[in-house]
Amino acid sequence: MTAFSTSRWPLSAAQHGVLAGHQADAGGAAHNVAEYVDIAGPVDHARFEAATRQAVAEAEALHMRFAVTGCQDVVDIRPFRLETVDFSSSPDPVTAALSWMRADLASPVSLADGPLFRQALITVSPDRALWYHRSHRVALDRYGLFLLDRRVSELYSGFEGEPFDPLRPVVDEDVAYALSAGWRRDRRFWLDRFADVPMPISLVEGTAAPSAGVLRRTVSLPRTALEDWSEVASRCRTSWSAVVIAAVAAYLRHVTGTSEVVLGLPRMCRRRTAALNVPCSASNTMPLRVLTPPGATLTELAGDIAEEVKVCQPHERYRSELLRHELHVPRLYGPVVDINPISYELSFDGSPAVAHTLSAGPIEDLAITVHGGQAGGGPRIDFDANPALYSSDDLTVHQQAFLDLLETAPAFA
Repeated sequence: MTAFSTSRWPLSAAQHGVLAGHQADAGGAAHNVAEYVDIAGPVDHARFEAATRQAVAEAEALHMRFAVTGCQDVVDIRPFRLETVDFSSSPDPVTAALSWMRADLASPVSLADGPLFRQALITVSPDRALWYHRSHRVALDRYGLFLLDRRVSELYSGFEGEPFDPLRPVVDEDVAYALSAGWRRDRRFWLDRFADVPMPISLVEGTAAPSAGVLRRTVSLPRTALEDWSEVASRCRTSWSAVVIAAVAAYLRHVTGTSEVVLGLPRMCRRRTAALNVPCSASNTMPLRVLTPPGATLTELAGDIAEEVKVCQPHERYRSELLRHELHVPRLYGPVVDINPISYELSFDGSPAVAHTLSAGPIEDLAITVHGGQAGGGPRIDFDANPALYSSDDLTVHQQAFLDLLETAPAFA
């Protein structure tokens, strides 16, 4: 294994934002991201560890340290050992494994000393294992986790493939963007777009600090749900993702009576950049203003949202935390709507596997994540709420009411 030289680099804009949030996080765990990959088949532990060791060595972002303000230090690769945990003898192995993972997810991370990540292979039966990996968001965002999934799957299955691209071009590209005319144009676009400083609308009153632990409600829908959303989308010549975002806006209008909402829309920010094949932190949450007049149909809202995304997308790299700072507001948007149109299918030497997100980072209010169907199945919707704002009963009521609205969408679009 080749270690890379110790040196000091500048921070990317995404890292600046994460570090600012980390410093304000009293518990130190709100910016952990994690998932587990459910592997349906026996796993060769030695071969799996070799695959993870190589992938981790290639992922330079996992080996940074942040002891000095405003920069990051590249350190030599430290010995990595894949932890093994066995819950196969537990009365409920999966529940025990999930409890173990959630407890680890709440653990604070030292950005100065590391490590920034942890991985474990958890056995729940002789022919089923859960691969857990957790990272601080300064190193990996959710797309970074996916890249790691894909690389380990490839290596374990015996394909050498292409290693990850280096991290330094990503940092240099981001630094150059921050000094460019493009950055200034993007800044002016957002300042003009939010010149009147709209107040974010929520389903609850009050605000709270971003939370590491969340309340979650997950529901899987039949394949016909995607077909219904696609039918509505075809009427306004857009995608079903715009229909789902429109349904969230319509639900907020229904509950609050508001005529405009500001939603958070996560963006990968990797298109046509050096970060496309680099496990790192690059994502941003784009604020999306949506007019919700009383008489607007779901079709009309979906069309307006598609147009708004089209207009705003070229400016998605400008950091939302910078805009919030410039506007002098504690919050920029209300609920976050995260659309994953495709559920990526993984295979570990022929054994199918599905990735499940445990945390994508801190939750300020409410995050609604919609996962597209996998292998002909239906979509899955996760409702994640800040427990300082929502009770378990609140979340159950809102989720069911929203699902009822989605179910009737084709008839009232």
